Amino acid sequence: MKRIALILLLACLGLASCQPSRTMRAMTYNVHNCIGMDGVLSCERVAQIITSENVEAVALQELDSMTMRLPEQDILKNLADLTGMHPTFGASIDYRGGKYGIGILTREKPISWKRIPLPCRSEPRSLLIVELKDYYFCSTHLSLHAEDRVTSAAIIAEELGKLDKPVIIGGDFNAEPNEEAIANLLPAIEFMRDATEKATFPANEPRIEIDYIGILKAQAKEISEVESYVVGAPVESDHRPLVSEFEFKTR
Repeated sequence: MKRIALILLLACLGLASCQPSRTMRAMTYNVHNCIGMDGVLSCERVAQIITSENVEAVALQELDSMTMRLPEQDILKNLADLTGMHPTFGASIDYRGGKYGIGILTREKPISWKRIPLPCRSEPRSLLIVELKDYYFCSTHLSLHAEDRVTSAAIIAEELGKLDKPVIIGGDFNAEPNEEAIANLLPAIEFMRDATEKATFPANEPRIEIDYIGILKAQAKEISEVESYVVGAPVESDHRPLVSEFEFKTR
């Protein structure tokens, strides 16, 4: 009887230490309306990059939707049609007869989404939050003005802290790693950075690190980073995409 009890105890301990997990890959990409360094508008080129990286969720920035600047073009819808992913658009401003803002593509159909306005003295910006089964995925694009980025960082940390699942955020933060806005986010968000070069801008000769992917530290026991890298895409946009792979503890 004692032997059976010992075996059962060891089995339970084994199950506890082998909690099921799964991995996923996420991308952040400022696509510049799919206008490349060569001046060519091609959603097909950008979609090919997204598809080839086998990502589950993509945070996108600089998207026109039916504007006079790009007549008859809904850039996010184009990318969704080409990749077979679900689009969620966050319009930051009305622009020339249409909308302009940020977006998210996900393989899984979102449960819900919301847009949080962020300050920018020259052009309103946004934080877009999409709820999925196991996590929240967010996209953002911060102001070109440092003071606005600092204010936005506080808003982002507060909004993400309200969420009840693991959180992944990607975006063009327009701030290098040593800037105040990034420093203010670090207590709440762990950005995916290691010894590997993470410069993404300009795409033809990257030397500036302003695009990031991170996770909310409060859920670090449920999600962790496996690896992170910049994709070699020198022409398709004025930024290169950043990809991170994560491991989830299955709920």
